[in-house]
Amino acid sequence: MSTNANAAAPAVPISKALVSNGFLFISGQIGSAGGQLVTTSFQDEVRQVFTNIETILHEHSLTFSHIVSVTVYLTDMRYFDELNAVYQAYFTDRYPTRTCIAVAGLPKQARVELTTIASLELKAS
Repeated sequence: MSTNANAAAPAVPISKALVSNGFLFISGQIGSAGGQLVTTSFQDEVRQVFTNIETILHEHSLTFSHIVSVTVYLTDMRYFDELNAVYQAYFTDRYPTRTCIAVAGLPKQARVELTTIASLELKAS
């Protein structure tokens, strides 16, 4: 899996992230690395999503501790438990608020997409 800064570069006409009113709003991230969807397993796909989010957070000198809200889009709710198995490893001191939505499809045949909001303040509570 890729960990370079290009992993999170948007391939469509959107901002990958914007700062507004003390928050960093990160556009939806799928498990794409170098323009290719990670397909080795669902959990690897989710890990790549988090790698992409982490890249953007680091560009703003933030960590997962700054994330206050996550919206999860799944193409099949049967992936819910596998998602949670990976998801919980990225949040150590507290979990952000979260919404999980089933959708008919996602870009590049992805099975999961996450949008996140992070506070610019250290370890938002």
